[in-house]
Amino acid sequence: MNYRANGERRFRRTKSKTLSAQRLQQLAADTEVRRPNPIDRYQIARPIWGFGLRFVGLMLLFYLMVPIEFCDRLLYAYLAANARLANEILNCLGQDSHVFEVTIRSARFAISVRRGCDAVEPAWLFCAAVISFPAPIGRKLAGMSTGAAFLLLLNLVRIVTLYFIGLHFPLFFGPVHLEVWPAIFVVAAILLWIGWIEGTRRTATTTRHVPA
Repeated sequence: MNYRANGERRFRRTKSKTLSAQRLQQLAADTEVRRPNPIDRYQIARPIWGFGLRFVGLMLLFYLMVPIEFCDRLLYAYLAANARLANEILNCLGQDSHVFEVTIRSARFAISVRRGCDAVEPAWLFCAAVISFPAPIGRKLAGMSTGAAFLLLLNLVRIVTLYFIGLHFPLFFGPVHLEVWPAIFVVAAILLWIGWIEGTRRTATTTRHVPA
């Protein structure tokens, strides 16, 4: 009986080791199967690289266009329009201010709307991200028009708030102008882009599930 029991235990141990070795071999085989080859890695990374290259190219185009004299004149006209609109808002808020070209002036404070005090760069950043993302052209056009309009209107809020901060809290004018508002615009552009992506995906999902 002891010999038989010992033999059975040895058989079970040998069988267990064999099964363990087989499981290890199967796990190694599965890992080898799941490991992507270079072509698979390229296919996975291709959309990411495509988005990055298109986005960088569009941003480089923006910075190459800005110094051009024609683009500079367009930008100056846009800044002057911002100054006029912001001046109208300030007058509606009880400020006896007037505007000359890009400068808003009252008896107590004056502010000039210069390059960098516009929403052109964050609006371009948002539009570049939308264009670079794979989506139907209709969704891109709708997203760019809505997002850019929001950012351009937000710039009027920036000018008006900077006027009041400079009037009542001049020590905070520099930090708010140079640090707070630029960060707000970058965050706003990113959040608008993320919201547009989510809306595009929901629309695509709904379209796929609509019965023919």
